[in-house]
Amino acid sequence: MNSARTICLLGGYGDVGIRVARLLHEETSSRVVLVGRDEKRAKRAAALVGPRSEGMALDVRGPHAAEHLAEATLCINLTEATPPKLAATFVANGTHFIDTSATPTYVADLRAAIDALPDPRATGVLETGLAPGLTNLLAARLCEDHPDTGSIDILIELGMGAHHGLAATAWTLQALDQTYPMKSQGKWQEVRTGAVSRRFTIQGRSILGVGFAFSDQQSIARDLGLAGARTFLAIDPGWMTNTLHWLSRAPVRRFLGGNSTAIARALQRLPVLGPPGTRVLVEGYNARGEITGKESMSGGPQAELTSHVVAHLALALMHPATDLPPGLQPLGMFVDPASFVERR
Repeated sequence: MNSARTICLLGGYGDVGIRVARLLHEETSSRVVLVGRDEKRAKRAAALVGPRSEGMALDVRGPHAAEHLAEATLCINLTEATPPKLAATFVANGTHFIDTSATPTYVADLRAAIDALPDPRATGVLETGLAPGLTNLLAARLCEDHPDTGSIDILIELGMGAHHGLAATAWTLQALDQTYPMKSQGKWQEVRTGAVSRRFTIQGRSILGVGFAFSDQQSIARDLGLAGARTFLAIDPGWMTNTLHWLSRAPVRRFLGGNSTAIARALQRLPVLGPPGTRVLVEGYNARGEITGKESMSGGPQAELTSHVVAHLALALMHPATDLPPGLQPLGMFVDPASFVERR
């Protein structure tokens, strides 16, 4: 790697990775390198992106991973296999770092590793997808417009009219057998996926939401100083949400979590169902439980929204209008959700 303007995507040959790579290949003159353990897959994916894209075989857990990526201007992390120590090494040595993960423990480990740097030389931005990411921005906007907001509930509705990426589908299956931290009524508690549920109303439709392990509910409660924040997942068509809710409470959840990748591959061979788009609803409540305000948006498939957020952020880091502050910075410093989604 010998270019001064190189963008690396770690785990970059998945659905989101290829989408981000294409956008950055179109919008920049940089080399775009797709990095993963499978060299053939990396090279095949790079061929789909364009002439300035390359595939690289690399185990990010290996002892020399940082050396192979040392000259990158920006690394975009799309895999939770990347050690937090490697992410901190990037930021310490002058390579900007973007992460899209949604698993609370992994995001917390990344944050701790980068925050511990005594003298960071680059910028790091975590929680840069749909949830976390866009949901955090909408929650922040709601609290700014309605200062009496004390707690927030979020609904993410994903349409099954398009297959979601292998990694995203596997993550959802793994989360069925997990617990996660959630703040409610001023107290942090550990809850199991599916233990909390409620109904939301979107355009006259009553939609069941299942409490799910997205990390945005932790960062929203922490960063906005709220007494509570909860994130719920819904699938369109609605019977899929009911199925997901049942699976989260059934003994079979352990089997699904332990065989998530194989099951995700099988699911991707099934016909698509329902609409392909994504809807997000953010509701704020005051201390009396009254609604203070709502923010909502709709857009394309989850992978499309995530890729646009990441690409938008990457361009801001690659071509900053002013000097970039070093260390961890919030997504809202660089991205306005209204710039690429329909806000309602």
